[in-house]
Amino acid sequence: MQRAAAVIIGGGVVGAAALHALAQRGVQHAVLFEQGRFGNGATGQSGGFLRVYHTDKFLTELAAESFPFFLRHREEVGYRQTGLLYLELEARVAAMQAEAQRLGLEFLPAAAGAVRFPELKWEGVGGAVYEVQGGYADPVRTTRFLIEQARECGALACEGTRVQRILTAGGRVTGVETSTGIVHTEHVVLATGAWTPRLAAGLGLQLPVRSKTIQVHFYKRPSGAALHPAFLDDTTDLYARPEAGGLSLIGLPVDEWDIDPDLLQGVDLAGAERTSKVAAKRLDWIHDATLSGGRRSFDAYTPDLRGILKPSVEIEGLILATGWSGAGFKLAPAIGERVANMIVPR
Repeated sequence: MQRAAAVIIGGGVVGAAALHALAQRGVQHAVLFEQGRFGNGATGQSGGFLRVYHTDKFLTELAAESFPFFLRHREEVGYRQTGLLYLELEARVAAMQAEAQRLGLEFLPAAAGAVRFPELKWEGVGGAVYEVQGGYADPVRTTRFLIEQARECGALACEGTRVQRILTAGGRVTGVETSTGIVHTEHVVLATGAWTPRLAAGLGLQLPVRSKTIQVHFYKRPSGAALHPAFLDDTTDLYARPEAGGLSLIGLPVDEWDIDPDLLQGVDLAGAERTSKVAAKRLDWIHDATLSGGRRSFDAYTPDLRGILKPSVEIEGLILATGWSGAGFKLAPAIGERVANMIVPR
């Protein structure tokens, strides 16, 4: 193919969602290029949490628009309903309660939460939002499902094809140069996550996107430990969810920036000690649990943690959909629709 209606760079869940949305709108010859395998970047290492509530209303809006997709295709995406709690400090409880009411979600004062969910420790928590339909899904299955659906509508998605540079003339996009040749197009979607700064630099753009390490550990729950819901704890930055085989996935932010996304990172098992120490504030069984492994990856972050979703001001035809700061999976269907609307408005 030498010409495309639109080219999407990046085969993670955001790029796949953009391809899917364009194909669903009848756009012929939309093409996605992924340098590796679909979903094998940050998407493949995501915890796959699904929720609506965020402290940022823009992210809440995207999550609320996306959630029905996961419910409609629960089998295809591997949706698991565990319920999900978002734990908050006392100082922020009033705002949380108001937002929960606006969204039709359940708000729990800490005392009520401790009665409802005694499997968690509630010290230092002011309140929580509980989403009964919250849980998680499989990010790679979701990505591949989106691509399969897009292909059925005539889209093209290519693995093992690196976009080496974006071509421009007169301040607008004219195509992309890939490892297999040049493809002409008037629309390019940059959904490249941690690889974004490299391609942007080739255009003379400096985007506020930095790569950051993400690490999680898996713990085998001890016999008799109660199954806990998925939760995100804004008081400690801890997050956790049940995993198959009697395991719990538990994560804690790692302050390591500007990671080379092309270098494989081995999991830091020593970091499990730090994770366990913080997890003990919420899970009383953690010190009796068995460490079963972990994974270490990365994602692209923006300073405000809200991602970048807009047409480029400097280069006509370039659309930015990147920097989702660890939150992109659950937002992807809505991001894809908004990208498609920038190319083919409804």
